[in-house]
Amino acid sequence: MTQEPSEFAAACVQEVHRLHRVIVDWTTGAVPDTDENFTAFAESFAPSFAIVNPSGEIENVDRVVARFRERHGERAGRQFAIRIGDEAVRNLASDTGLVVYQEHWFHGAQERSVILASALLRADPNRPGGIAWLHLHETWLRPPA
Repeated sequence: MTQEPSEFAAACVQEVHRLHRVIVDWTTGAVPDTDENFTAFAESFAPSFAIVNPSGEIENVDRVVARFRERHGERAGRQFAIRIGDEAVRNLASDTGLVVYQEHWFHGAQERSVILASALLRADPNRPGGIAWLHLHETWLRPPA
């Protein structure tokens, strides 16, 4: 997949937004608990994907996907949102980008936490959004209150 750097950078940022919409929709129960809806999350990751979560724990793709499946509707009836901001694509190669962004988590109108994230992404037309998540590192800027 060959794209101009600016097009690929935009696709990476769009993918970050897409996956976080999927997370919100799944955990609030805004979408039904179906294999098709779950695939929008589960198929986003490369087989070697790992996350370093804000507490420093490293989780592989199998654990992340299994735990997420169980989270359907856990925030049902609550106003929950994730706003992505301050996106920047760094170290962009021909098909790989490092996206640095902030996740602002809201419960109702109140911002509850902020995470600084760095996501390593690669073009992959077989993944939702045409992008595979390779690695994600999250750090608390403001832990949940």
